[in-house]
Amino acid sequence: MTRAIPATIRETLERSSIPDALLAFLTIEHENLPEPIRAVSDVLDYVWGGHVFQGVPFGFRLASDNDAAPTAELRVQNVDRVLGEAVRRLPGRARIRVELLSSADFDLTAVPRTEIGTATPIYAMRHFELIDVTGQAIEVTGTVMLRDYAQEPWPGVSATASRCPGLFR
Repeated sequence: MTRAIPATIRETLERSSIPDALLAFLTIEHENLPEPIRAVSDVLDYVWGGHVFQGVPFGFRLASDNDAAPTAELRVQNVDRVLGEAVRRLPGRARIRVELLSSADFDLTAVPRTEIGTATPIYAMRHFELIDVTGQAIEVTGTVMLRDYAQEPWPGVSATASRCPGLFR
């Protein structure tokens, strides 16, 4: 199944040189985080939708679009190690969202960069989960995927001795 990208946006993206940069906005959420981690693929901070996104260089591959469950790869520079340590310590899977916006949607003369009007994402990977996180001194990498509930074991919760000690006495 192919994705439908509007012709005007596709034409702009396929030009040999474009006047505006594409910015990736990353949001990582987990119940153990006091607030979501927000980063933008730039060296400067941005304010979008009322939230401050910290400027952190990172890269990702777009989600696969074939018969298998969509997956992608995320690589975040471990600049101040706060982001890397926070993500590596999370138990279980974190929810992740990556949205691409144009730099034309922001006032580039302000610090932090502020939204002009209402910015609309060109591309979005929403409701994904971050798994297989590994970290080094330089970067943190992880796999981003949609949960395939057909592959989950059933029942989702098993009665084990540690979870239900009264059953095993």
